[in-house]
Amino acid sequence: MNKGISLLFFMLFITSIIAQKQTAVNNNNNNNNNKDYILFSGNILNAPSKKFTLRDGDGKSITIQLDENGSFSDTLTSGSNHYILYDPSRRLDFYFVNGEEYNLKTDLNKFKSSAKLTGTDLDASNYIMTRSAKFKEIRESNADLYSLNEKDFKAKLTEFNNSYIAYLESFPGIPNDFEEDERQEFEYFRLLSLAKYQKLHQYYTKQPDFKVSENFLNDLKDIDYQDEEIYRSNGYYDDLVSVHFNTKAEKLAEKEGVNIYYAKLKEFGTISNDYIKNRLLASVGTRDIANVENKKEYYDAFVMVSTSPKNNEKVKAKYENLQLLEKGKPSPVFTNYTNHAGGKTSLSDFKGKYVYIDVWATWCAPCIAQVPSLKKVEKQYHGKDIAFVSISVDNDRKYKAWKKMVVDEDLSGVQLFADKSFNSDFIVDYKINIIPRFILLGPDGTIVDSNAPRPSDPKLITLFNELNI
Repeated sequence: MNKGISLLFFMLFITSIIAQKQTAVNNNNNNNNNKDYILFSGNILNAPSKKFTLRDGDGKSITIQLDENGSFSDTLTSGSNHYILYDPSRRLDFYFVNGEEYNLKTDLNKFKSSAKLTGTDLDASNYIMTRSAKFKEIRESNADLYSLNEKDFKAKLTEFNNSYIAYLESFPGIPNDFEEDERQEFEYFRLLSLAKYQKLHQYYTKQPDFKVSENFLNDLKDIDYQDEEIYRSNGYYDDLVSVHFNTKAEKLAEKEGVNIYYAKLKEFGTISNDYIKNRLLASVGTRDIANVENKKEYYDAFVMVSTSPKNNEKVKAKYENLQLLEKGKPSPVFTNYTNHAGGKTSLSDFKGKYVYIDVWATWCAPCIAQVPSLKKVEKQYHGKDIAFVSISVDNDRKYKAWKKMVVDEDLSGVQLFADKSFNSDFIVDYKINIIPRFILLGPDGTIVDSNAPRPSDPKLITLFNELNI
């Protein structure tokens, strides 16, 4: 009897120990699963800058500081989210799951192709890191896609969506909420493509009078274009909203015969959601004010519809800066720019002549499109009291490409290479952030038109005639 009781107590003791150990294991697992942070570490080789930015899907950013060996380790508290690691010229996209640990190894010289991410729950990150290349493979070129007739175009969009979804589903470990967001993005991209079809079909088929059929855009009728929560997610919905209100502004300009820049202000000003309204106004304010004749009138119209003091200050600053570039003001100068023909050239070398300046780059398709017209104008005014000067804002890595293109394309006029591309003083002083840009200066070095007509625009010859060039 005593032996039986002893054996019973021994078995109960062993069972208790096993239960305690299992409880400890379960508690440890629960603690890991309930960690309210993400550990992100790694090593980036050949990074001259030791600072990167990591931004989450909600727009919040932190600085990733590398040590002297390129290593880093940080704790993220934004939870499961889409993250973007970037410097001014490169980026990598991930999706991190809350409570997990991730390690990145990459070489800055081959930032994407050498990137290797390890950790748990990697399906979403692997999907994001390969998504762009895969979707580019799935999609046709814009020229082929938007040249299709309406029926075939819609069928092709459906085919694309099915392929996108199949690729998404090939990553079974993707979180449900992320998968739902992706499917919604596919749909917004389809709708965006529909919204852009008429204009792009006109362009690629060279049919400027083409109009879509009556029911073609039916899928766009019930969309709420003022959903701030979706808009803040910075997906294709943003672009869809922008296309929608810009299209309305174009129709308003055509119907009422008003300038498109003012039509945008009027149309955007009717948006009841302040966040969306001010984001759209911010996208045009500092740019469009440079394109209107009466800049004070535009500024006054802008602040009438804007409810963002920050936007108002930016447009005001741009307006005040543009005042320095008004007709008759002394032109900013450039000095000792490399001349393709040899030596260095400065703006002062052209004193006593009108100077028509073309700011361009070898990678800029709209710039290249102006070349035939520019050659024609140069030939027409050869030997007259005007110099044609082209300034390339290519960076130093494109110097050889610039030299070659000038020869291959038989570019005429004076061909110059800016000293610091878009950061050159002359470019900065003229507030140039979009090219091509054309500037006309007088013989005395003053500004005739800081945003002169393009060579393809008949208004340029009209302006030359008015000046008796």
